[in-house]
Amino acid sequence: MLKVYHAPNTRSIRAVWICEELGLDYEKVDLEFAPKDLQSDAYLKINPLGKVPAMTDDGVIVNESGAIVQYLLEKTGDTKLQPAIAAPERGRYLHWFHFAEATLMPPLGNIAQHAFVRPEDQRIPAVAEEGKEQAIKMLKLLDKELDGKDYITGKNFTAADLMLGYALLLAKLFGLLTDATPNTLAYFGRLAQRPAFKKATAR
Repeated sequence: MLKVYHAPNTRSIRAVWICEELGLDYEKVDLEFAPKDLQSDAYLKINPLGKVPAMTDDGVIVNESGAIVQYLLEKTGDTKLQPAIAAPERGRYLHWFHFAEATLMPPLGNIAQHAFVRPEDQRIPAVAEEGKEQAIKMLKLLDKELDGKDYITGKNFTAADLMLGYALLLAKLFGLLTDATPNTLAYFGRLAQRPAFKKATAR
C-alpha cells in the first residue's frame, strides 16, 4: 500500500497534497519533527537522512518531495495536473515546478534554520537576513509572473502550483507574504482554499 510519512509544516505537505488531489488510497504516517521519530532505526531504513517526506509504494521508496509528486503523476497517468508534453505551457509548467524547490526554497530554508530550527548559539542572524532579502526578491519575480493569471500556467491548477504552494506557506509563516506582492498573496489564497491543501495542512 502507498504510504506517506509526514510531519507538520514540512515538505511532506506536498506529498499529502498530491495524494489528495489525485484521490489516491494511501496511508498517512504522522511523525513528529523530532529525533525520536526521524532518527529512529525504523525510519532511517526508509529515509537514511532522517528527513521528511518519505513515500513507500510496494517496495519503491522515494524521499524527495518533487520526485514524489512526479512519481505519482506518472504512475496514475494523470492528465489534469500537468500540461501535455507537447502543450505550449509545458515549458512554463516545468520551470515553475522546479523553481519552487531549486530557487525559492533555499532562502526560505536559511530563514528556517537560522531563525527557528537551530539552537540559538548556532544561528547566524546575517544568514537569516540574507534569506529574507533573497526570498522577497523571488516573491516579487513570482508576483510579476502571476499578473492576470489565476495559476502559474494560466487558468488551470497544476502540480507546479502545488510545488509553489508549500514554499508560499513557509513565506506566509515567516511574515514575507504581504501586500507588497498582491498577486502572489491572492494566488496563495486561492491555493489555500483547495480541499486537498486543507487536508494536507490540517493538524
